Amino acid sequence: MKITALESQKKDPSRVSVYVDGIFYCGVSVNNIAKYSLYAGKDVEEKTLEDMKFAELVERFLNRAVTFLERAPKTEKQVRQYLKELAFKKKGKWFEELEGEELSKIVEIVVGRLNEYKYLDDKRFAEIFVSSRMRTKPRGKDILTMELISKGVSKDIALEVVTELVEDEYSLLQQTYYKKYKEEKLRRDDRKKIDYLRRKGFSWDLIEQYINNESGE
Repeated sequence: MKITALESQKKDPSRVSVYVDGIFYCGVSVNNIAKYSLYAGKDVEEKTLEDMKFAELVERFLNRAVTFLERAPKTEKQVRQYLKELAFKKKGKWFEELEGEELSKIVEIVVGRLNEYKYLDDKRFAEIFVSSRMRTKPRGKDILTMELISKGVSKDIALEVVTELVEDEYSLLQQTYYKKYKEEKLRRDDRKKIDYLRRKGFSWDLIEQYINNESGE
Protein backbone atom coordinates (compact mmCIF):
# COMPACT_ATOMS: atom_id res chain seq x y z
CA MET A 1 0.00 0.00 0.00
CA LYS A 2 1.30 3.45 -0.91
CA ILE A 3 0.47 7.00 0.19
CA THR A 4 -0.25 8.59 -3.17
CA ALA A 5 -1.28 12.08 -2.01
CA LEU A 6 -1.64 14.31 1.04
CA GLU A 7 -3.88 17.33 0.48
CA SER A 8 -4.63 20.13 2.94
CA GLN A 9 -8.37 20.50 3.46
CA LYS A 10 -9.78 23.83 2.31
CA LYS A 11 -12.16 24.27 5.24
CA ASP A 12 -9.51 23.43 7.82
CA PRO A 13 -5.82 23.72 6.84
CA SER A 14 -4.84 21.89 10.05
CA ARG A 15 -6.35 18.73 8.55
CA VAL A 16 -5.07 16.65 5.67
CA SER A 17 -6.83 14.28 3.28
CA VAL A 18 -4.87 11.06 2.92
CA TYR A 19 -5.03 9.09 -0.34
CA VAL A 20 -3.86 5.48 -0.46
CA ASP A 21 -3.29 3.81 -3.82
CA GLY A 22 -5.09 6.70 -5.49
CA ILE A 23 -8.22 6.41 -3.31
CA PHE A 24 -9.28 8.73 -0.48
CA TYR A 25 -8.59 6.92 2.79
CA CYS A 26 -9.46 9.42 5.55
CA GLY A 27 -8.88 12.93 6.86
CA VAL A 28 -6.41 13.34 9.70
CA SER A 29 -4.81 16.14 11.68
CA VAL A 30 -1.34 17.41 10.80
CA ASN A 31 -0.29 16.09 14.22
CA ASN A 32 -0.98 12.54 13.13
CA ILE A 33 0.66 13.11 9.75
CA ALA A 34 3.82 14.02 11.67
CA LYS A 35 3.39 11.26 14.26
CA TYR A 36 3.27 8.55 11.60
CA SER A 37 5.81 10.27 9.31
CA LEU A 38 3.50 10.14 6.31
CA TYR A 39 4.45 11.58 2.94
CA ALA A 40 3.38 11.08 -0.66
CA GLY A 41 5.08 8.03 -2.09
CA LYS A 42 5.63 6.26 1.23
CA ASP A 43 4.86 2.54 1.40
CA VAL A 44 2.73 1.72 4.44
CA GLU A 45 1.31 -1.40 6.02
CA GLU A 46 -2.40 -1.69 6.65
CA LYS A 47 -1.71 -1.90 10.40
CA THR A 48 -0.04 1.53 10.32
CA LEU A 49 -3.06 3.04 8.59
CA GLU A 50 -5.44 1.43 11.08
CA ASP A 51 -3.37 2.72 14.01
CA MET A 52 -3.35 6.20 12.47
CA LYS A 53 -7.12 6.18 12.00
CA PHE A 54 -7.61 5.03 15.60
CA ALA A 55 -5.30 7.79 16.89
CA GLU A 56 -7.26 10.28 14.80
CA LEU A 57 -10.56 9.17 16.33
CA VAL A 58 -9.13 9.42 19.84
CA GLU A 59 -7.98 12.96 19.08
CA ARG A 60 -11.36 13.98 17.68
CA PHE A 61 -13.31 12.52 20.61
CA LEU A 62 -10.89 14.11 23.08
CA ASN A 63 -11.21 17.56 21.48
CA ARG A 64 -15.01 17.36 21.55
CA ALA A 65 -14.97 16.19 25.18
CA VAL A 66 -12.78 19.13 26.20
CA THR A 67 -15.18 21.55 24.48
CA PHE A 68 -18.10 19.83 26.23
CA LEU A 69 -16.41 20.31 29.60
CA GLU A 70 -15.49 23.93 28.92
CA ARG A 71 -19.18 24.86 28.77
CA ALA A 72 -19.82 23.66 32.32
CA PRO A 73 -18.38 21.09 34.74
CA LYS A 74 -19.55 17.52 34.15
CA THR A 75 -19.16 14.20 35.94
CA GLU A 76 -17.23 11.31 34.45
CA LYS A 77 -20.54 9.48 33.91
CA GLN A 78 -21.93 12.43 31.92
CA VAL A 79 -18.79 12.58 29.77
CA ARG A 80 -18.95 8.86 29.02
CA GLN A 81 -22.58 9.21 27.95
CA TYR A 82 -21.71 12.23 25.79
CA LEU A 83 -18.95 10.30 24.01
CA LYS A 84 -21.30 7.41 23.22
CA GLU A 85 -23.93 9.81 21.87
CA LEU A 86 -21.25 11.58 19.82
CA ALA A 87 -20.20 8.26 18.28
CA PHE A 88 -23.80 7.65 17.22
CA LYS A 89 -24.04 11.10 15.61
CA LYS A 90 -20.72 10.83 13.78
CA LYS A 91 -21.24 7.42 12.26
CA GLY A 92 -20.91 7.83 8.50
CA LYS A 93 -18.97 11.09 8.95
CA TRP A 94 -15.97 10.27 11.12
CA PHE A 95 -16.11 6.54 10.44
CA GLU A 96 -18.21 3.94 8.67
CA GLU A 97 -18.17 1.35 11.43
CA LEU A 98 -16.88 1.38 14.98
CA GLU A 99 -17.13 -1.88 16.86
CA GLY A 100 -18.36 -1.79 20.45
CA GLU A 101 -15.03 -2.94 21.80
CA GLU A 102 -13.15 -0.33 19.79
CA LEU A 103 -15.49 2.45 20.93
CA SER A 104 -15.11 1.33 24.55
CA LYS A 105 -11.34 1.52 24.15
CA ILE A 106 -11.56 5.06 22.74
CA VAL A 107 -13.84 6.15 25.60
CA GLU A 108 -11.44 4.72 28.19
CA ILE A 109 -8.45 6.46 26.61
CA VAL A 110 -10.28 9.80 26.40
CA VAL A 111 -11.59 9.61 29.98
CA GLY A 112 -8.12 8.59 31.16
CA ARG A 113 -6.54 11.63 29.52
CA LEU A 114 -9.23 13.95 30.84
CA ASN A 115 -8.51 12.69 34.34
CA GLU A 116 -4.79 13.03 33.73
CA TYR A 117 -5.23 16.64 32.55
CA LYS A 118 -7.52 17.39 35.53
CA TYR A 119 -10.52 18.15 33.34
CA LEU A 120 -12.60 15.68 35.35
CA ASP A 121 -13.13 16.04 39.09
CA ASP A 122 -16.37 14.63 40.45
CA LYS A 123 -15.83 16.18 43.87
CA ARG A 124 -15.32 19.63 42.37
CA PHE A 125 -18.44 19.10 40.24
CA ALA A 126 -20.41 18.19 43.37
CA GLU A 127 -19.18 21.29 45.21
CA ILE A 128 -20.18 23.58 42.34
CA PHE A 129 -23.55 21.85 41.94
CA VAL A 130 -24.47 22.03 45.63
CA SER A 131 -23.31 25.64 45.96
CA SER A 132 -25.42 26.61 42.94
CA ARG A 133 -28.46 24.75 44.27
CA MET A 134 -28.18 26.48 47.64
CA ARG A 135 -28.16 29.87 45.93
CA THR A 136 -30.91 29.33 43.39
CA LYS A 137 -32.93 26.21 44.23
CA PRO A 138 -32.45 25.28 47.90
CA ARG A 139 -32.88 21.59 48.68
CA GLY A 140 -32.59 19.37 51.73
CA LYS A 141 -29.59 17.10 52.16
CA ASP A 142 -31.40 13.98 50.99
CA ILE A 143 -32.49 15.50 47.68
CA LEU A 144 -29.08 17.06 47.04
CA THR A 145 -27.42 13.73 47.66
CA MET A 146 -29.81 11.88 45.33
CA GLU A 147 -29.36 14.52 42.61
CA LEU A 148 -25.58 14.15 42.74
CA ILE A 149 -25.76 10.36 42.61
CA SER A 150 -28.12 10.55 39.61
CA LYS A 151 -25.50 12.60 37.78
CA GLY A 152 -22.82 9.99 38.38
CA VAL A 153 -21.19 11.21 41.59
CA SER A 154 -20.37 8.35 43.95
CA LYS A 155 -22.47 8.08 47.11
CA ASP A 156 -19.41 8.63 49.32
CA ILE A 157 -18.42 11.85 47.53
CA ALA A 158 -22.04 13.06 47.43
CA LEU A 159 -22.49 12.56 51.17
CA GLU A 160 -19.13 14.14 51.95
CA VAL A 161 -19.80 17.29 49.90
CA VAL A 162 -23.41 17.73 51.06
CA THR A 163 -22.39 17.32 54.70
CA GLU A 164 -19.52 19.75 54.23
CA LEU A 165 -21.47 22.48 52.41
CA VAL A 166 -24.90 22.20 54.03
CA GLU A 167 -23.90 22.96 57.58
CA ASP A 168 -27.23 24.47 58.67
CA GLU A 169 -30.06 22.54 57.05
CA TYR A 170 -32.63 24.28 59.24
CA SER A 171 -31.71 27.67 57.78
CA LEU A 172 -31.91 26.14 54.33
CA LEU A 173 -35.45 24.96 55.11
CA GLN A 174 -36.37 28.48 56.26
CA GLN A 175 -34.96 29.92 53.06
CA THR A 176 -36.82 27.39 50.92
CA TYR A 177 -40.12 27.98 52.70
CA TYR A 178 -39.85 31.78 52.59
CA LYS A 179 -39.03 31.76 48.88
CA LYS A 180 -42.29 29.90 48.20
CA TYR A 181 -44.69 31.14 50.89
CA LYS A 182 -43.18 34.40 52.16
CA GLU A 183 -44.69 35.37 55.54
CA GLU A 184 -47.40 32.70 55.58
CA LYS A 185 -47.35 30.58 58.72
CA LEU A 186 -46.78 26.83 58.52
CA ARG A 187 -49.24 24.79 60.55
CA ARG A 188 -49.18 21.13 61.42
CA ASP A 189 -52.37 20.42 59.43
CA ASP A 190 -51.21 22.20 56.27
CA ARG A 191 -50.41 19.13 54.15
CA LYS A 192 -49.79 21.09 50.97
CA LYS A 193 -46.94 23.12 52.45
CA ILE A 194 -45.53 20.21 54.39
CA ASP A 195 -45.56 17.99 51.30
CA TYR A 196 -43.78 20.76 49.40
CA LEU A 197 -40.95 20.80 51.95
CA ARG A 198 -40.76 17.00 51.95
CA ARG A 199 -40.39 17.03 48.16
CA LYS A 200 -37.52 19.45 48.60
CA GLY A 201 -35.73 16.86 50.69
CA PHE A 202 -36.37 18.04 54.24
CA SER A 203 -37.11 15.47 56.95
CA TRP A 204 -40.26 15.52 59.06
CA ASP A 205 -38.16 16.14 62.21
CA LEU A 206 -36.78 19.32 60.66
CA ILE A 207 -40.20 20.45 59.42
CA GLU A 208 -41.70 19.78 62.85
CA GLN A 209 -38.97 21.84 64.47
CA TYR A 210 -39.83 24.71 62.13
CA ILE A 211 -43.56 24.40 62.92
CA ASN A 212 -42.86 24.40 66.66
CA ASN A 213 -40.60 27.43 66.41
CA GLU A 214 -43.15 29.33 64.34
CA SER A 215 -45.97 28.56 66.75
CA GLY A 216 -43.86 29.16 69.86
CA GLU A 217 -44.44 25.66 71.18
